[in-house]
Amino acid sequence: MNRILVAVETGHPSVSAVVYALNLAQRIQAQISFLLIDHPGDEVDASAGETNDEFTVQKQLLTLISDSSRRDGVKVNFYVGNGSYEMELINFVQQNNISLLIVGFPAPGQQEGAGRFLERLMNIKQKINCRIMIVSEKLSSTSLTFNQKRGVR
Repeated sequence: MNRILVAVETGHPSVSAVVYALNLAQRIQAQISFLLIDHPGDEVDASAGETNDEFTVQKQLLTLISDSSRRDGVKVNFYVGNGSYEMELINFVQQNNISLLIVGFPAPGQQEGAGRFLERLMNIKQKINCRIMIVSEKLSSTSLTFNQKRGVR
């Protein structure tokens, strides 16, 4: 069975990665896991005025996941990690036999973090044995927070 992991950072939640992964899991009948990583030691560049703390992102992510899994019958697991982004991902992939890792590319307007993102991803890739898919935020998306009214399709 295919096992998909979607990595979500509290400071940079990727709605597009979540939606893409849910739709893919439904199409290929894969088991999907979401790993919400809150890394208080790292610098997080959330947009001014946005609240992307762990509780807010977790609540919005769970709402989006539960709506989709009920409707589409996708088996979903949800986990929270509180360490280094790289180490949390590496450990989870290795311990859970993940076949595909899906991550969200920094949203437009946050391109200063793109270099750091790619550097971290290259470090992760060297230590795991699964495919990695990078999903970009849609250009029309300007908010870094989840929109509860937005559908999964």
